[in-house]
Amino acid sequence: MTIGTDGRAPVLLRSRSLMSGVFDHPEERSSRCVISHSPSTESLDSWPKNDSPVSTPSERHHYDETAGVRAILDSLTDRERKFLSDENMPLRHYRAEKGHLEEAIRKIKCTLRWREEFGVDDITRCFDRKNHVHLPPEKQKELNRLAEIISRENETGKIYCRGYDKQGRAILYLTPGRENSTNEMDNMRHLVYHLERAIACTRRKSGRQKVCIVIGYEGFKLANAPPLSTTKHTLTILQGHYPERMFRAYICDPPFVFRTFWNIIRHFVDPTTLEKIAFCSGGEGQRLLERDFNVDTTERQAGGRKVLRPFNSKEFLYDTPFDYAFDEDIDCRSFEVAENLMD
Repeated sequence: MTIGTDGRAPVLLRSRSLMSGVFDHPEERSSRCVISHSPSTESLDSWPKNDSPVSTPSERHHYDETAGVRAILDSLTDRERKFLSDENMPLRHYRAEKGHLEEAIRKIKCTLRWREEFGVDDITRCFDRKNHVHLPPEKQKELNRLAEIISRENETGKIYCRGYDKQGRAILYLTPGRENSTNEMDNMRHLVYHLERAIACTRRKSGRQKVCIVIGYEGFKLANAPPLSTTKHTLTILQGHYPERMFRAYICDPPFVFRTFWNIIRHFVDPTTLEKIAFCSGGEGQRLLERDFNVDTTERQAGGRKVLRPFNSKEFLYDTPFDYAFDEDIDCRSFEVAENLMD
């Protein structure tokens, strides 16, 4: 299926199709697909296996990243700096805005304010109870309440991290057919917890900064589709507060009813978000999944060949370190790559 940008409905085909992708930086532009309104005739080779290490002369950016990052940091207050997720956050925002300094500053300040107000740090540590004992009682209660919310949202395994692609990026599974909640804010807390966890898994495993998202439509019905406000809130978080964080999204075997859902939500998707989403169905979709993943360790909905151990929410949330994926060998060695490798 190839998606156009003029409002035409998507056409579901048996072969792998391409939409646009999410959060890639300038050095990955050579992996973008060509958008058209007719079925794609591209081969699998049009999707590079690795991130492009160097952009071509026509693709190179014409702005000074070092100076840009310095200017962004200089614009932040001491309080704002406390909420930086990591040292590369300014660079990701600068790249996402293609060197537009004023816009990068505006957006990173918005994100830092959001991280403080939404309580991202508390969300990421709410299951780390051994470190709660030194906190004031009220803060302990607040963290316990967050843990209860995320545990309840995660009971069906609708989102969780399991495994890595062949370059060491965490795979974040989203299964809309397992939706079990209509509380928008709790849904967003649950989403943010897993985005942060997938990022942490990638950082520990390979030193990279991006994640892969697999959206499987096993058991999906239109009744599982979230309210429009929830979808818009999700896109605001993904597009506005996590730029340059997704390497690729794989939408696996979407059912026919997905077309109706997509026709509703596509109008709220930023054009730059539509560059690295692969619709995977049929033989070509399976070949893409087999090329990018070790299908002996991925779930069936992501082209996996083996029956894996069923997801255990309690084990994942309470017993597995935050920067490890579900069912991952805690003693396994990380990829030997440079720390903070930019994808």
